[in-house]
Amino acid sequence: MFFVSMLAFWSGMAFAQTQPCSTDEHYHRLLKKYPQLADYATQFEAQLTQKIGKRTTVLPDTTIYDIPIAIHVIHDYGVENLSDDALYEAAAYWAIVYMKENGDTTNVITPFKKYIGNPRMRLHLATIDPNGKPTKGITRLQSYLANIGDDQAKYNQWPQDKYVNIWLVGTFGAQDANVAAYAILPDEVSYEPFYDGIICLASYTSSTTKTIPHEMGHILSLWHPWGNTNNPGVACGDDGVDDTPPTLGHMPVGCVAAALYDTTCATGYHQVYLSSDGTVDSLVIYPDTVNSQNIMDYTYCAEMFTKGQAARMRTALNSSTGNRSNLITTANLAATGALAPMPDLPPVADFVVDRADGSGLITDSRNYFLAFNSPLSFSFRNASWNDTLSSVLWSFSNGPLTPTSTNMTTVDNQFSQPGWVTVSLAANSNAGTDTLVNTHCVYAADTTPAGTLDYIQDFTSEASVSNWPMFNYYNNQFKWEFYNGTGYGDNTCVRYHSYDTSQRLTGIAIGDHDDFFTPAFNLDGGTGTVYINFYTSGAYTFNNVGYYDPQQMDSLEVDVSSNGGAAWKKLAGYNNGELANNGNMNDEFIPVSASQWISRSVSVPHYEFSRNTYFRFRYFPGNLGNDLYLDRFSISPFPAGVKEVLNNSGAFDIYPNPASNGATLLFKTGISGSVNYCIKDITGKIVFQDNKEYAPETIQQVEIPRNLTPSSGLYFVTLTVDGLNRTQKLVVY
Repeated sequence: MFFVSMLAFWSGMAFAQTQPCSTDEHYHRLLKKYPQLADYATQFEAQLTQKIGKRTTVLPDTTIYDIPIAIHVIHDYGVENLSDDALYEAAAYWAIVYMKENGDTTNVITPFKKYIGNPRMRLHLATIDPNGKPTKGITRLQSYLANIGDDQAKYNQWPQDKYVNIWLVGTFGAQDANVAAYAILPDEVSYEPFYDGIICLASYTSSTTKTIPHEMGHILSLWHPWGNTNNPGVACGDDGVDDTPPTLGHMPVGCVAAALYDTTCATGYHQVYLSSDGTVDSLVIYPDTVNSQNIMDYTYCAEMFTKGQAARMRTALNSSTGNRSNLITTANLAATGALAPMPDLPPVADFVVDRADGSGLITDSRNYFLAFNSPLSFSFRNASWNDTLSSVLWSFSNGPLTPTSTNMTTVDNQFSQPGWVTVSLAANSNAGTDTLVNTHCVYAADTTPAGTLDYIQDFTSEASVSNWPMFNYYNNQFKWEFYNGTGYGDNTCVRYHSYDTSQRLTGIAIGDHDDFFTPAFNLDGGTGTVYINFYTSGAYTFNNVGYYDPQQMDSLEVDVSSNGGAAWKKLAGYNNGELANNGNMNDEFIPVSASQWISRSVSVPHYEFSRNTYFRFRYFPGNLGNDLYLDRFSISPFPAGVKEVLNNSGAFDIYPNPASNGATLLFKTGISGSVNYCIKDITGKIVFQDNKEYAPETIQQVEIPRNLTPSSGLYFVTLTVDGLNRTQKLVVY
């Protein structure tokens, strides 16, 4: 079963989590998936009990075991990206706890002092990685899962039979929104070995917390003191360890008397031990108070393991279940370098683009796109790691205001030449140099307008999108790309590749986002309504999931900036079935006919009219996504589809459609100028009808107020021009 803990206080301060543990949820989820787990867990428990024995005369095991660990920091360059020094300090403290060298054991109340156990285990950051290369036992990976962490965030697992993997994230996802960490027990490993290890909030790893020691207890088969079948505070429970009396368990209350001397479940608790011949060997009367200072409880008063817990952990460590026994073999300690001194390695060069700087404008959390002559600056922050730096050297392309820099922290820069900017960072230490070169780091957008009204982009070649930058922020399979193979009216377009080709063992799409920017457009001095128009064709999929969940579907946001990309305003958004207009497609979707495309029109507010107005398509992939295709982008005083109206007498269009707050009927009059329009509901009942005279062969717009279509549903709009009837559907929601 999965066990989740919340036993920590960071820098001496308790964190107010509202749901300390989701043990039962994780256990039942896994049990539902693998019902045979229950029998396997029972068998493993019997094996542990048999090996530990039930006699107090057994000589203590004094062997010291060494265990290699690896820390994987899953981050998005936030506070969760802990420094190397913070991790070294934390790992050193975890090791102290497992050798009973933590000084707070002196605070253990008198009844339990004689039961303080020593696991006699030394935890070591590995010095050799799975490829045989030297390491300091720490890896780092940028991921959008850093702040919706769960099993899917367990990237880059090192072989679980050689290392105890510890993943650190910023926050958990909705499934574990209020917990601090969880781990997997040895008997679960055979069912999901790719998730084996500990995952923990980075904020719960400081050198004063025992969250990781708590989770290591689970790795070595310890339960919470109240057992694994209930929650703390519900009913008296037991963890199968003799010297941890039965307990209700405690929520985070600290070292208060009510917890320290809680006798609710422990009064009169004793154990009778038998000799090998079945006769009574001894009777042990255990304390009448519960062991609330136990590291496996939730009191935030974690100070000790018991002797029984130490024996159980050592027994589990010597068992082949979950491959735990391989961790401590001589061969594995040599292969992982667990006993070797920490090597002196060169740094790993890394940097991140931060919020744009200047003028007090509210920008994206990271600004990768700015007009090349913007008064704002791109901000580049050094995030190098793996060694203490002695110096750095930055260099920039595209006519930078600062061509090179030796600033150890942050460089703010501006560029006089448009296009993709190449940024290079060389990080130096006494052990060597590492250089990171990013040729598509940020985009300095050209301010020369690509067009005004009546602009059309059909995306006919890769060259046609050379000044339409696409950002794949997390460098994964979910991304914008030029596509040759389908299109609206031709065979080329742009698509967002959202169809998942992975097995989803270590990655999901929810939380990701990617941007597709337009060049500048000159809308300065414009009057009347202006639209950006485009066509899309999309679908969703049940593939790899098997059920429909609107919360896991893709969404598209259309934004505008009239200040060179310094700030963006949302103009429109599409999601769920509205975006996936072709419904469910289990295979990768590719449109094959014009009928599978839908026109979209977004009006641009006058206050965004400027000589350099940019637009951005921001895509949020979900777990039910399929590919979305986008084509025939245009800017026009009329919405999409109006070309047919302009060129054909009697043709008409309805926008928006679907509509929620009324719609507009756009049409071209005929020779006579007489036009009749009729709206019927789905039963055929006429809800509105009118006949008007207009100037012949002119474009006209007529509002359809929401009160004419008061109920949500399907309506039919019929237009009669020069005796010719045309009918279109209007969806109202």
